[in-house]
Amino acid sequence: MKHETDHEAESSTGAQTVDRACELLREIARTGAAGVRILDLCHATSLSRPTAHRILRSLQLAGLVRQSPENRRYALGSGLFELGMAAPNPIAQFPQVRSVAEELAASTEDTVYLMLRSYDDVLCAWRAQGAYPIKANVVALGDRRPMGASVAGLCLLASLPEAESDALIAANGPYLPAFCRMTPADVTRHVNDARDKGYSVGVNAVMEGVTAVGMAVPASYQRPCMALSVSAISSRIPPERIPALVEQLKRSAARIAAITGSDAAAR
Repeated sequence: MKHETDHEAESSTGAQTVDRACELLREIARTGAAGVRILDLCHATSLSRPTAHRILRSLQLAGLVRQSPENRRYALGSGLFELGMAAPNPIAQFPQVRSVAEELAASTEDTVYLMLRSYDDVLCAWRAQGAYPIKANVVALGDRRPMGASVAGLCLLASLPEAESDALIAANGPYLPAFCRMTPADVTRHVNDARDKGYSVGVNAVMEGVTAVGMAVPASYQRPCMALSVSAISSRIPPERIPALVEQLKRSAARIAAITGSDAAAR
């Protein structure tokens, strides 16, 4: 039997610490500016409090995490912003893609979201505002949501093999109540419906009084990793308007697919 050397053991322990730090950062990012308690981080990551505290302390010293002196909650630190300024955009042709989202918002007069898959979540890569005075600003730029907690995420789940989407829905389950009004069973129903139709409609699914229509951006030889959605107060999207929105989304998604090819990659 092969015995692990001291060097291999140290490398394994170091890699495990990095994995845990990344997991903590993703959980903190998901909670946004409000921050999160260490108790909730431990529950979500299954880390012991001493382990979580030790890693968080190191992240604080690096400026990657900050802790509020008022409520002791953890949020992302400015060091991540500085690193992000030097990192490449996952969508290489982002200015052109952003323009397509802006044009869709202008034509629909409603709020358009461009969502990008990131592990088990979706990330708001852009939010374009239409001219209609009442906005459905459910997600802010840079916000993360579990895939099953947004209409765009439902479309991405529908593009996956059923076993894979079922596993992601199960993983998302504990987080859904904080981000939407759907249960895992509701998410599964919406995903199956999106598989049949090629788009998803959420009426009061994420927020009471808000309706959204979403569609995944086609990918040439890989699974879709981007999706578009049009969101508005429900009176703006009655059932008879949905076919027109679907056609607008289809044209915009095809334009983005032509622009990006396979350059955008899911993580």
